[in-house]
Amino acid sequence: MVSILISSSEEYSGKSGICNGLGRILKDRGYSIGYMKPIGNLLIDKDGFLTDEDAEESRTLLGLDDSLSDITPILQTENLIHDALMGVEKHFDKILTDAYSNISRNRDIVFIEGSGGIGSGAMYNLSDPEIASILGSKILLVTRYDSIYAVDRILCDLKLVPDSDMIAGIILNEVPESNLEKVSELVIPYLERKGIKVFGVIPQDITLRSVPISDIVDDLNAEVLTGADNLNTLVERYLVGAMEVNSAIKYFRRVPNCAVITGGDRSDIQLAAIEAKAKCLVLTGNLRPSEAVLGSAEEANIPVILVRGDTMSTIKRMESLIGRARIKQELKIKKMMELINNNVDVDNFIKSIGL
Repeated sequence: MVSILISSSEEYSGKSGICNGLGRILKDRGYSIGYMKPIGNLLIDKDGFLTDEDAEESRTLLGLDDSLSDITPILQTENLIHDALMGVEKHFDKILTDAYSNISRNRDIVFIEGSGGIGSGAMYNLSDPEIASILGSKILLVTRYDSIYAVDRILCDLKLVPDSDMIAGIILNEVPESNLEKVSELVIPYLERKGIKVFGVIPQDITLRSVPISDIVDDLNAEVLTGADNLNTLVERYLVGAMEVNSAIKYFRRVPNCAVITGGDRSDIQLAAIEAKAKCLVLTGNLRPSEAVLGSAEEANIPVILVRGDTMSTIKRMESLIGRARIKQELKIKKMMELINNNVDVDNFIKSIGL
């Protein structure tokens, strides 16, 4: 039995997606897999019990029936943070090893997901390298390649790992198309000269950055006026409707699968977005649209949601939401598997971790 800790240079690097994607691929190849997220930092209530959102989603996506208390044995509550800052020793080693023993029983491989950047949890002596050392795991580092400074982050991160033999390798994730050539011709050879194994380069994909309308509703604390049955529809981009109406229709039609953000008093823009088959209307300023708009949206099965905030604050929230989209739909996990199979040397990864 082997284990691999999926770490990262920063939050929202794609750890969960790669963890679940690799897990499903290895499961399809006949391996028995397990999953842990030792420190839960995205706390949610599940049937009256506190657990981690990533852990709950991964448990479902990977088809596991392990106890959530084993999958995520330590929860990052305010009490935990307070005790750590007060210097209270918790001695988490036994909690981790006991949970790991349960998860790893009769498994070929256990995927262990980090809770943030590689150093997250250091105040509890539970940074990713420390957890890997406790559990005897190797580390796969995932880095979102947003600029050449990603190379600096990788080199700095790897200095936090006390034993270079713990590093299985890295995956460069969400690489913009404009940077693929530079990464292939310059960055990968540079890292490999440093003795860093690069398993793959995953390009940016619009499907993975999309969000369901239900997430937009929750994040904006919005009121759903129409289309409540279509809130699982995925939105890939957002557009701002602040122009003259004739230009708006052409603008909206050029960008498929979009949400249109506009003032609640702009019925001309709202009707243009409906005609252009936008996936969703986000109306700002807590201004309800006309009955004509609501009737047209209902007929076209387009959700219309109403938010209290102004247009600029709504745009900022949407930017953050779409930039940090989570992989919890079956469509997304299949896309992630496709990207991994096409861009990551899975056979080399399997060999490197000793599976």
